[in-house]
Amino acid sequence: MKNRTIISAFLAALVCSVLAVTAAAAGTPRELFRNAFLAQSGHVANLVAGATYKASDFPLSIRVTIPDGSWGGAQWKYDSSYQRKKNTEAPFYGWVTFEQHDIQGIITMMTPYGPTPSVAAVVAGLRTRGRGATYGASSPVKLGGYSGVQFDGKVVGKEHVFIPFSPKSTVAKWWPDNYGMGQGEVFRIIALTVHGKTVVVYIENGKLPADQFPAFLSRADKLLNTLKFVA
Repeated sequence: MKNRTIISAFLAALVCSVLAVTAAAAGTPRELFRNAFLAQSGHVANLVAGATYKASDFPLSIRVTIPDGSWGGAQWKYDSSYQRKKNTEAPFYGWVTFEQHDIQGIITMMTPYGPTPSVAAVVAGLRTRGRGATYGASSPVKLGGYSGVQFDGKVVGKEHVFIPFSPKSTVAKWWPDNYGMGQGEVFRIIALTVHGKTVVVYIENGKLPADQFPAFLSRADKLLNTLKFVA
């Protein structure tokens, strides 16, 4: 009887300990790794399954809960100077990225700190600026409780650079909001209106074979379905 009582007490204590750790992980968001480089992949830190993360350098307050241990993530803030030769040159852009290990699929969110064009204007620009990509039809979507537009596509040229926010120019220059993809990459782009600001989400296959991208989209949805924009 005494041994049974001791074992019961031990199990009760163990359960309480596990619950306490779980509650702590759920109740206090962790800060995403701060990356000093503007790179869509390869500069992330491993993320803990079941933990909730925030990104204090992103222009909007977000929370994301990691569905499993296969993800890495990072955040960074970038200005308009080429290769960060300055860090006070407006406009500023906030970035958050999540990628599966070995870059087997990538999710990247970005938006400026300042005002943005509408979702319709951003989508039109993404679909028409530059060459080297083909696009499917646009369709309505909801993400994090907010409405937007999504479309899929493929890079058919040597590469393609997306520029969602910078105005068009006839002068060749570097754009701080550029997002490049290589030949053969397949992608989904989502543009949302959140608290009056347009947010762009890129989902791409990375090093994953293109025919496996639909399976990655299902995994990406599990993470994105936890996304919350905190007022």
